[in-house]
Amino acid sequence: MVKQTKTNKKTKETKTSAKKTKKTPIAPKETKTKSAVKKVKETKKKAPTIVQEENNYARTLIAGVLIIIIFIGGFIAVKYRENLLLNEEKYVATADEKKFKEEYESINDTTRSNGIKNKKISIIEDNNIKYITIDEAATMLDSGSGIIYFGFSACPWSRNAVPVLLKAMQSSELDTIYYVNIRPEDKIDNDIRDFYILNSKNKARKSKEAASESYYNVLLALANELEDYILTTEKGKEVNIGEKRLNTPTVAAVKNGVLVGFHEGTVKDAKEDEDGKVPDLTKDQENELLNTYSNIISKYLDDTCEEDQEGC
Repeated sequence: MVKQTKTNKKTKETKTSAKKTKKTPIAPKETKTKSAVKKVKETKKKAPTIVQEENNYARTLIAGVLIIIIFIGGFIAVKYRENLLLNEEKYVATADEKKFKEEYESINDTTRSNGIKNKKISIIEDNNIKYITIDEAATMLDSGSGIIYFGFSACPWSRNAVPVLLKAMQSSELDTIYYVNIRPEDKIDNDIRDFYILNSKNKARKSKEAASESYYNVLLALANELEDYILTTEKGKEVNIGEKRLNTPTVAAVKNGVLVGFHEGTVKDAKEDEDGKVPDLTKDQENELLNTYSNIISKYLDDTCEEDQEGC
């Protein structure tokens, strides 16, 4: 009887174990199936999000490329402009252009023998100046063509006029301004003109001969435009010498030996102050002088002429 009981117990335990074994694998199978389905659904839902991220990356890449292109384009433009400016700076001035610039700028802020300080001015490198002698100027006025500037670097009136004359030249197609240096190194002995003084009886006598006979030929060619040579006594009385005077600055334009433009001095209302100093031109005076020089240049460059017009 005892043995049978043990067998029954074993049978019960076996059944119980079988039940447990049978139930245990069922639950995991159901859990895995639901989880797999859930993951598939989540994957399908996330798919559009992945595509969107790829689009943003492409847009960012394109934007970056465009920024690089714009940067490179800007860099090239800057370098191109720098090259243009560099080429402008590389202008090679002629010997006369360099000489003229040096002649006028070298005496900036220096003091003349009369105690008056020279005005500071700046002369452009491409000033188109060509030096000629008084002999060459006389020949040009007789039968040639050109615009001639008579002056000298230490003349205060010339220092006011030259920058304006060059500005007028720059605004035109004029390629040459012929320059006669009336008084090299600001020395009276070097002056190409003759000079008169008054004696004790206020009679004029020549104290210095002209450097060349050509000077008088220039006076003759410009006789209708030049002022009379006048001296003033101590009492303020004017004495006419009886000849013309080439004052500075003077600009004359001639075509085929015919005078087509002329201007002496700067502007009419420009005067020395009580100390004998020549004041700087005002802006309005500069514009007036600029218009005067521009008109002279325009007349010289004008190729149109009528049948009865001289100089054609």
